[in-house]
Amino acid sequence: MKYTICHLSTGHNADDVRIFFKECISLSKVKNYKVIICAPGSIPPGSGVIHFKISNPVSSRLIRFINSQLIFLKLIFKIKADVWHIHDPELLPVAVILTYMKRRVIWDSHEDYYLQFKSNINYRKYIPNYLRPIFRYTVYFLLNRIDQKAAGIIGPSVSIIEKYSNPNVKLVGNEALLKDFSSCAPKFKNNTVLFIGQLDSSHCYREIVDAVFNIPELKLVVATKVFNKREIDYSSLILNHRFQYLGWLDRENLSAAISDSSVGLVTYNYNLNHSDNQPNKFYEFCAAGLPILATPTLFNNNLIKNSKAGVLTSGYESKSIKIALLELLSSEKYWLNCSESGRDWAKINGSWAESESSLLKLYAKVLENN
Repeated sequence: MKYTICHLSTGHNADDVRIFFKECISLSKVKNYKVIICAPGSIPPGSGVIHFKISNPVSSRLIRFINSQLIFLKLIFKIKADVWHIHDPELLPVAVILTYMKRRVIWDSHEDYYLQFKSNINYRKYIPNYLRPIFRYTVYFLLNRIDQKAAGIIGPSVSIIEKYSNPNVKLVGNEALLKDFSSCAPKFKNNTVLFIGQLDSSHCYREIVDAVFNIPELKLVVATKVFNKREIDYSSLILNHRFQYLGWLDRENLSAAISDSSVGLVTYNYNLNHSDNQPNKFYEFCAAGLPILATPTLFNNNLIKNSKAGVLTSGYESKSIKIALLELLSSEKYWLNCSESGRDWAKINGSWAESESSLLKLYAKVLENN
């Protein structure tokens, strides 16, 4: 029997690393699974995954939320899926509705949404203060309902999946596809710092630019899909020829950019919501042998300690970042030790293979009682 699996995301692009390159591709290798992804953007041809393209997300979160529900109403009549794999918090109402329609739903909790909507976090700043309590209780209600009703729940970290009591909860991490980075060859003498993230304060971006400015031999290269003209202009003004913006890179070009670099940045500001981030880039930098500079979030603290793949800053300001960059690049021997340690650690602890197995076991269990 052929089972149809539909991944639905209105907030992530169809070629999202976690959703497409890991989850969808892994599932498409199972001979009796037909995998569909409904998301904006595009996917590489010949992937074995069917793409239903939907409209790009708008900047207004309210309109995006409304659009998400309308998109779902159209899709439910077009796609007869055996499993709906839901990815975004604005799709929580959709996920709950599907469970009441007796459809199998897997809720993919990319982040800790229980934490994000706590009153002392206020992570989602686009929500007006007077509406935050309403949003908080609504999200908590929907999360609790999906916890009770979903066929399965996955999350990228232990602390996230521990928030759920569903009997089919699985840890499915953001580890690297090692083969994508096996040929990477970063070099100490490249003197290039690679930034992959949001160009805003949440990723300490201005602090990074200022730190690189104060180390004249370094160049900053930015690869991100979210264009921020103000920050790009600032970087160009401050760093001049020592700044390059590459835009969003596919897997092949990302591998090339890593090979042209000497340091990979995994930087987040001081925010409780960042305490357990599980970014793909940490694992990918390790797999590629690119030494890492990381700010001291809980996740980064543990990963740098265990992998010995780089250095931690003492704080989140530009001075701390500058000092850590100078430490990491203080000698080629030290840099090589970080590079080799990261690669060795990734082979054992940073490979997608284990999470892939966890994902496939969950799907087999969800579908066994068809």
